[in-house]
Amino acid sequence: MIAQYLMVDNALLEQLQNATDTARTALLESMSEQPQAQLVDLGKLWDIIHFVLTKHSATQPVPDEPVSEFVVGVETFSDSEDADFIAFTPWAHIVEIVDALEQINFKKRLEKVSMKSLREQAIFPPNIWQDKKEHLDKELLASYNELLAFYNDALDHGNNIVVSIL
Repeated sequence: MIAQYLMVDNALLEQLQNATDTARTALLESMSEQPQAQLVDLGKLWDIIHFVLTKHSATQPVPDEPVSEFVVGVETFSDSEDADFIAFTPWAHIVEIVDALEQINFKKRLEKVSMKSLREQAIFPPNIWQDKKEHLDKELLASYNELLAFYNDALDHGNNIVVSIL
């Protein structure tokens, strides 16, 4: 599963909200492929970033916690167990998320995470937590900073963010 973050205006968000689950996934894929699409692809690093921020797997989001919502979004489009995981963060919540993240030193939190803790907590993706931590730390810090800059850009332009973990 990979996580992708797409910046959308209010009209596109409303279009996604009104679509069926199947149509929403197809529409999102189409939007993501557009040359003008503003998106960040975290690949498989979404769960570990969530773990570094919250000490919990993203499979168990922390309710009403802005740093958790940074990774998994605020509200899902569908409650169906069969639907793809697609959520969104409206612009008003982006303000709260960015404010909360400004209080966090991600690099220091990352230093406290051990490869053993990632294995013990079964953080996705499995079977990669044997790599050198220094290499992983660099990649995670770069991905975190890229996503944070993306949120700041959405904040500055009054846009929403759609999160898909497929």
